[in-house]
Amino acid sequence: MNLRPLVLFLLTVSVARAGVEVDIEKFGESLGGWTKEKKKAAEYKFSEVDFRTYKPEVTTAPDGGVFISVRVDHLRGMFSSDDHASLEMSFAPDGTLLSSQASISIQARRISSDMFRNGGKQAAGAAGQVVGGTVAQAAKIGSDVFGTLASKLLRENVTEPGRIAYPAALRHNYNLLFQCVKFVKDPPKALVVEGDPLRPKPEEPKGAPEGMFNVNTFGEPPKEGDKKEEKKEEAKKEGETAKP
Repeated sequence: MNLRPLVLFLLTVSVARAGVEVDIEKFGESLGGWTKEKKKAAEYKFSEVDFRTYKPEVTTAPDGGVFISVRVDHLRGMFSSDDHASLEMSFAPDGTLLSSQASISIQARRISSDMFRNGGKQAAGAAGQVVGGTVAQAAKIGSDVFGTLASKLLRENVTEPGRIAYPAALRHNYNLLFQCVKFVKDPPKALVVEGDPLRPKPEEPKGAPEGMFNVNTFGEPPKEGDKKEEKKEEAKKEGETAKP
């Protein structure tokens, strides 16, 4: 069995379904690209401080929504241990941002923001547009999450500039990631392509070679005895015509 047409068909026709999509590559490009840690992380400066963001972990919820978790490290230098943080965002099946939370681990201390949820159900954006209820709602949730995180961090008597900037760096990731979440309303329909094994191409009618005509005859061909009688009749007629 020749599998080549089937392979071409599967590669050409994509099957999609409606739901929430996370453009991880776009998120990485906004941070400078996934060029570190075997192309699993991006490193960049924020407020003159070095940070590293890892590719998000995206989990599909039973109801069709998505849960996104992102790890963000504060790079403190060769002779100091790095700080670690996590950012979490939950989206409904229609793309509405449901909740968000962030936490920072500084040595043996873990500082977490409160969990903030969407105050009301918001309609998702049109297909292919950035969603999350509304931009204003997402901005409100972000302000609450990182405001409480910064407030709790200051209570720990943190003085290092990079650690003070940590909540703002997490909010920077939050803003960029929010713009990479899309809701696709109508998936594209599968198209029939050449070599589709499920719908074979109909056979073309056979005819004469190019440059020649088809000659169709009707009835049965004359028999051998009939041909001889016709020749005798013709010879007789020629003899009568030749007499004076």
